[in-house]
Amino acid sequence: MRKMITRKNPEDMESFRLLLKQIDDGMMRIAVQGLAGAARSFLISLLYKKRQRPVLVVCPEEKEAVAFARDLSLFLGEEHVFHYPALDFLTIDMFALQRDEELSRLEVLANLQIQHKIIVVASANALMQKVMPVAEFSKHLRIIAPGDTINRDEFAAQLVAQCYKRESLVQEKGEFSIRGNIIDIFPPTEKNPLRLEMLGDEIESIRTFNTSSQRSIGPLPAFVLSPAGEAVMDHSTLELAVRNIRRRADELSFSRDIRSRLVAAVQEGLTNAFNPIFLPLFYESYDTGSGLSDNTLSGLLEYLSRNTLVVLDDPLAVGHAMFNAGLAMDKLLFKAKSGGKFYLEKENTYFPPEAVTAGLDGFLQVALAGLEIESERYHVPVVFESDRFTCTGEPLAGEIREDATLRLTVEKIKSWFAGDMLVFLFCPLPEDVQRMKGLLSSYDLPAETLSGAEPVLDSLEGWKGDARLILFVGDISSGFVMPAIKLAVLSEEEIFVKKARRLRSRPVRTGYFIKSFGDLQEGDFVVHTDFGIGIYRGLKKIAVRKIENDFLVIEYSEGDKLYIPVNALEKIQRYVGPDGYVPKIDRMGGTSWEAVKERVKKSVRDYAEELVSIYAARETLERKSFAPPDRIYEEFCSTFEFEETPDQVKAIEDIHQDMDDVKPMDRLICGDAGFGKTEVAIRSAFRAVMDGKQVAVLTPTTILAEQHYQTFTRRFEDFPVRVGLLNRFKKPAEQKKIVEELKNQTIDIVVGTHRLLQKDVAFQDLGLVIIDEEQRFGVAHKEKLKKMRTLVDVLTLSATPIPRTLHLSLVGIRDLSVINTPPKDRVSIKTYVMEFDEDAIKTAVEKELARQGQVFFVHDRVRSIYAIARLVQRLVPHAKVGVVHGQMKPAEIEKTMAGFIRQENNVLVCTTIIGSGLDISTANTIIINRAEKFGLAQLYQIRGRVGRSSREAFAYLLLPQGAILSRAAMKRLQVIKEFSDPGSGFRIAYNDLEIRGGGSVLGMSQSGHISAVGYELYTELIEKTIREVKGEKTEEDWMPEIQLGISAFIPEDYVPDVHQRLILYKRISLAANDEDIRAIENELLDCYGEMPRVADNLLRVISIRNVLKPLKGKKMGYDGKYLYIFFRENSPVDPGKIIALYRKKIKELRFTPDHKLFVPAPAAADMDILVQADMLLKMLAQ
Repeated sequence: MRKMITRKNPEDMESFRLLLKQIDDGMMRIAVQGLAGAARSFLISLLYKKRQRPVLVVCPEEKEAVAFARDLSLFLGEEHVFHYPALDFLTIDMFALQRDEELSRLEVLANLQIQHKIIVVASANALMQKVMPVAEFSKHLRIIAPGDTINRDEFAAQLVAQCYKRESLVQEKGEFSIRGNIIDIFPPTEKNPLRLEMLGDEIESIRTFNTSSQRSIGPLPAFVLSPAGEAVMDHSTLELAVRNIRRRADELSFSRDIRSRLVAAVQEGLTNAFNPIFLPLFYESYDTGSGLSDNTLSGLLEYLSRNTLVVLDDPLAVGHAMFNAGLAMDKLLFKAKSGGKFYLEKENTYFPPEAVTAGLDGFLQVALAGLEIESERYHVPVVFESDRFTCTGEPLAGEIREDATLRLTVEKIKSWFAGDMLVFLFCPLPEDVQRMKGLLSSYDLPAETLSGAEPVLDSLEGWKGDARLILFVGDISSGFVMPAIKLAVLSEEEIFVKKARRLRSRPVRTGYFIKSFGDLQEGDFVVHTDFGIGIYRGLKKIAVRKIENDFLVIEYSEGDKLYIPVNALEKIQRYVGPDGYVPKIDRMGGTSWEAVKERVKKSVRDYAEELVSIYAARETLERKSFAPPDRIYEEFCSTFEFEETPDQVKAIEDIHQDMDDVKPMDRLICGDAGFGKTEVAIRSAFRAVMDGKQVAVLTPTTILAEQHYQTFTRRFEDFPVRVGLLNRFKKPAEQKKIVEELKNQTIDIVVGTHRLLQKDVAFQDLGLVIIDEEQRFGVAHKEKLKKMRTLVDVLTLSATPIPRTLHLSLVGIRDLSVINTPPKDRVSIKTYVMEFDEDAIKTAVEKELARQGQVFFVHDRVRSIYAIARLVQRLVPHAKVGVVHGQMKPAEIEKTMAGFIRQENNVLVCTTIIGSGLDISTANTIIINRAEKFGLAQLYQIRGRVGRSSREAFAYLLLPQGAILSRAAMKRLQVIKEFSDPGSGFRIAYNDLEIRGGGSVLGMSQSGHISAVGYELYTELIEKTIREVKGEKTEEDWMPEIQLGISAFIPEDYVPDVHQRLILYKRISLAANDEDIRAIENELLDCYGEMPRVADNLLRVISIRNVLKPLKGKKMGYDGKYLYIFFRENSPVDPGKIIALYRKKIKELRFTPDHKLFVPAPAAADMDILVQADMLLKMLAQ
C-alpha cells in the first residue's frame, strides 16, 4: 500500500495562526513561550516573511544579538538582516577608537531611512546609547546618480566633514579618493566601494569595484551617500564642540593648559578618533545653569517607522541588562571623576531604562518569554511546541565518545525519517559538509547538500513533505525540533565541537615583493642586482631638451648616485633582511658585490644539488602504504575547534596522498606562526597511530616541546592515543620510564627535543617523524635527521613564508605545502587603545583569571619590568605572576616559559621576547604598555599571541596618561586598532616579512646569506639555481635598453600617490608580454581615467622592449636622425633580411660589422618614432 505524505506548513500550527491574528488585530503586548534554541529566530523569520513589516529584535547581551542576527541571516538571507552593535565604553579617554562599530551603526541608521522593511537586531545596551540627531542625519543623506553635477573640491570637503578619510586607494568603508576625473568612495551602506567617472563636473557613470584588484565590477544606477561618522565636522559643530569643551572644563575646574590641549585636539581635526561618549559636545547647546541639554541627541527607536514590530528576546533578561549597563556607566564616570578626567554626565550619553521602556511601549511588542512572564503587561501567552536537540545514551563497550554521539544522532534522525520529517544539519564550511556526508553514508543515511547561497526558508517552501536530510553550509547558534511542522534543525557543532570562526581574509592586491617595493620611503635600502645595496633617494623628474622623464635615484658609498629610468626597474628591489640588520652600502664599480653574489650562489647550488640527490635516493625506497582514513579519523577531524583554512585543507590532502603512496613521505609544510601547521601535523600523526605506528615529534627547544605536548595531549584526550614528553626537565627516572614505554609501544606519540636522537631511545615501530624548525638543530643532529629520512616518513614544519614562484620551481625535487592563509582571525581579538589606567589593568586581569585564563603583560623595558610585575601583583593579589626578559639566563627563560605553558603562572610580565612561536590556547588577554613605541608589524605579531582558541580574546594597548598625540600619531593608532595598512589594504599578515634571525628558507639555514643580498634576490637565486640543477632552461638575466628620446612616465597629477606610482612602475617594468601590458592599461583606465600621452608612451616603450628581447637586441634608441639597434652576436636576426630591407624599402640604411643597425628617421615626433620603431621590429621579427 502506498504511503500518504502530508506536507506541514508553518500556517498549519494553531499557535502560529493565533500569533498572526493577534498581530493583525493590533494587540500591543503579545507573549510567546515554548521556543527552544534557534526556534526563536526561526519564528521571527516566518513572521517577517509573512507580514513584510520592519522588525527590531532586542537581545539582553551583545553576544546574543550577534548570534540572533546570524541565525536570521541563515533563514532569510543576509540582505534583510542588520546587527546594530553597542559601543563599548571601557574608558573615558578623549580618544577611543571604535571605527568598525561606528560604521556598522551608521549602516543600520542609513538603511532604516532608505529601505524600511528590514530586521535590526540590537542589544539592550545599544538601545540605551544616544546617537546623532535623526533630523541631522537625514539632512546629510543624499541620492547620487549619473547626470548629477558636483564640484570636486567642495565634494571632498563635505566628505571629510562627514568623517570620510581621504586615501590614495579605497579599501575600507568610510574612505574616499579623488584621482583626476575618477572619484572612489565607500559609503557605510554599500557592500562594495563605488567609482564615479566624471566628465567635467558631471557624473558620467557609477560603477562598483573590487577592493583587492581595484577593478570595476558593474554599473550602478544610483546610491545614497550617508555620513561615515556620527559627529559631522562642519564649521558649526566644531565651533559648538570647542565652546562646550571650554565651558565643561571650567565647570570641572580644569587648568587652562588641559583645557587648551582638549580644544586643540578638536581644532586639529582629530575627532575621527574621538571617544563616542563625547558625541553630545558636537550637537547639544551648553547652558551653565543645567549642564548639557539632554533632549537633542536621538535614540535608535526614533529612527524606526511606527509600524515596526518590536521583539523582546526574554524581557526580564533585557531589563536586567539595561540596569547593569547603567551601573557600568556609573562606575566608569565615578572613576573619571575621582581621577580628575574630563567627562560628561551619564544622562548626556545614555537613556535611563525607564525612558527606553517608555519608547518601546509605542510599538507593537512580541515578547519571547523564558519560563517567567510579567503577567500584568502581557495577556495569555501563545505557546509553541519545540525542543532542543539533545543526544542521550551511553557509549558501547570500547566506543569513543565522538563515535557514540554520532551513532546516537544517526539513530535519532532515522526515527524522524519514520515520521517523514525534514532535517537540516548545518556545517560551518563546505569541507565540513563533505566530511559529514561521508560519516553519515557509513551509517547508510542518505543526505542532500545545499551551498548556503539559498536561504533556509526558500528551501523549506520547496519541500514536498517526504523524509529528507539536507546538509547546509552555515553556522547556527543551536538546534531545535518542531514536531508540529515535522522540522528538525541540527548543528554539526552540537554533535562534535563548537568551532571558532575565522574572519575571511581579503585577497592580497599585489604580490608581496611588488607591494613591498611600493612601500619604499626615501632613506630605505634597495638592491640593484648589478650594482648591489644602496640607499633609495626618491623619484626625480629630469628634463633634457624638453624631454621629461622620471628616474629612481640610488645613492652608493662615497656619494655616487645611480639614476635609473622608470622603464627599467626590473633589477631594483627593496632590501628585506633579518629584523634590525643594517646592510653594508656597496661602492659603484667595486668588485665586492659580485663576490658576495658568487658566494651566495655557490651555497645555494650546493643545497639544490643535495635536495636533488636526497629526492632521487628516496624515489628508490618503498614501504607499505598507511591504512586509509576511516570514520574514526573523520570524527577526529570534526573535533578540531577551528574552521580549517583552504591552505590547511590542501596541505592535509597532500599528506594523505603521500601516506597512500608506497614511497616514504618527506614533506615540508611552510607557513608563518599561527597559520595552523601544527593541526596539519596532528592529522598525519593520528592516521599513523591508527595504523599501529609510533610518532616522534622533534622540536629544537624545551619550550616548543612543552607547547606541542600540551597541544597534542588536548587534541587526543578523547581518543585511545597516549602522548608522552621527553626533555631535560624530566627527572632521570621519568626519562628512563618513557624510554621503556617507547620500546614496548605503550606510548604512541612522543614529543621531545634532540634528547629523542640519543642512542638509548629506541622505538618498537616508528612510522612518522615530525620535525619543527629543523634549521634550528645543530649540525650533528641534522646528520641524524638526514639518515632518518631513509628509514621513516618525515614531515617538517617551517615558519618562513615561501614566494609562489619559488614554490613552483621546487616541483619534482621537494614535496612542499604552503599555508599562506593569514591568521586573521581565529577569533576576532577585541582591541582597545587607552591611557594607562590601574583600574582598567586590574579589571582586565581579573576578568581573564575569572575564566581560568592567562594574561600576557608586555613591558619592553628591562629596567622597570619588575616594578610592573609588583604593580600587577598589588592590583590582583591572587594572581601568580611570572617575569621573562632577554637578559635572563636561557635556562631561567625556559623554566619560566614552560611553567606558564603548564599554567603554574597565570600572568606573564615580559618583554617582546614572546613575539613569535608561543601558542598558548589558555592565554587570551594581552596588555601592551607604551603601545605607541611599537611598529605596526611588531604589534600585530605580539597581539597574535592571544586569540588562539575558541574563547573571545582581548588586547589592551596602553599609552602614557594625558597623551594628546599629533595627527600622525593618532592616525597610526587608528591603524593599530584596525590592524590594516592604510595605503594598500595589505594586511600585516606577513609581519612585513621581517625574516627573523633564526628563520630559514626551505628549512635551510640562512647563515648570513639573506642579510648579504636581501630576501627577494636570495629567493630568486634559489629558484634559478634549482631550475638549472633540474636541467630546465632558464631565461637570460638581461633586458634591452630603450632610449627613444621621448617623454614616457606616469604624471604626478594622474597618479598622485608616489607609492602607487612606484608599484605601477615596477609592474610595468616586469610586464613580459602584450597581455600583461593590456591588463595594466585597462586597470589604469578603470582606476584613474583616460591616460595622458606620456603614460601611454611608457607602455608602448615596454612593448617595444619585449619585441626586441627575443631578437637579442641590447639597445634601441633614436638620436634625432637615426633609429638604431645594437644587436648581440647571437642575435637570430638574419643579416640577409636587413640587406633585403635596404634594397627594397629604406635608403641610407646602415648595418655595421659590430652588429649595429641604423635606420634613417629624420625629425620624427614622439608618436611617429614609436610607430616606426614598432614597424621596424615587426619586419625584423618576420
